[in-house]
Amino acid sequence: MQPSEIQIQIGNRTYPLQAPAAELERLRQAESLLNERLTQYKTQHPGADRFDLLGMTAYFLAHSLLQAQQSPAASGKDQGIMDEATALEVSEQLEALEFSLNRMLQTRSTSKEQAI
Repeated sequence: MQPSEIQIQIGNRTYPLQAPAAELERLRQAESLLNERLTQYKTQHPGADRFDLLGMTAYFLAHSLLQAQQSPAASGKDQGIMDEATALEVSEQLEALEFSLNRMLQTRSTSKEQAI
């Protein structure tokens, strides 16, 4: 099965991704979740820069992951175990956010070096 290409927008940046067609809807849901959380933080903290907003969003997602892992109702199994679909979704969200944070930090680092 050939991967499908998709454009994901997080904040004001667009990221091209390749994923199996069966995962495209989940990727759109992850995109929506990230952008909703970013918008909430931007509204709550109008002076925060995009790095702070993404950092707070990453923290929110990590906290949500831990909470889901500790909830026995999350998977219907032993406490601390989440089903594969949920784990994959959270993993994809964290990978996308990590990529975005790394890219922004590189941009910020390059800008500071050029200013010197």
